Amino acid sequence: MVNDYSDLNEEHKDILLELGNIGTGNALTALSQLTDYPIKMDLPTIKIVDIQHLTETLDEGNEEHVGVAIKVGGSLECMVTFMLNEHFAKIMVKELTGEELNDIHEMSEMQESSICELGNIMCNAYLNALASMLALDMDVSVPSLEIGRSREIFDVFSKEYKDELQEVLFIKNTFSYSAQEVVSHILLQPKFESLREILGRLEG
Repeated sequence: MVNDYSDLNEEHKDILLELGNIGTGNALTALSQLTDYPIKMDLPTIKIVDIQHLTETLDEGNEEHVGVAIKVGGSLECMVTFMLNEHFAKIMVKELTGEELNDIHEMSEMQESSICELGNIMCNAYLNALASMLALDMDVSVPSLEIGRSREIFDVFSKEYKDELQEVLFIKNTFSYSAQEVVSHILLQPKFESLREILGRLEG
């Protein structure tokens, strides 16, 4: 029985990799449509990391992130978080609002709204892939936004999951955008029973 990501076998990991590939394709299409700009994306990298090591895995130096999370309820309970670093956030705010962003801690309401919408689109790109593969309806919340180090953001979003999985699945996407390389992460934190439900349906 699967009780944590550490219990996954190679077949499980291949299934999750396929989910990442489909979700990445959805995300690329959505992001290109949102920005009306051609964007290239490398194949996603999927890793499972202990929550205690999240900061050292995702953060580079003292960089901070903007995180947008969607809570999924119903028969599948999980938290999906779109994490983009400060550099990527500034690029997206400029692209989506036409405004320069000097400090991610001082975003205007419009700038925050633009990042929330971006995160909502990116999270749902993966959720739609998951829903399609599972043939399952999902109830999703409105997006929530937090700023800080990756672990700080994750702790805020996953408070009710603290007694669940101690590892998190993340999908790393590397974009080529306007001659720049930028990176974002999608973090998936399901409850025990939801992880079993995902794998059970995908195996079937």
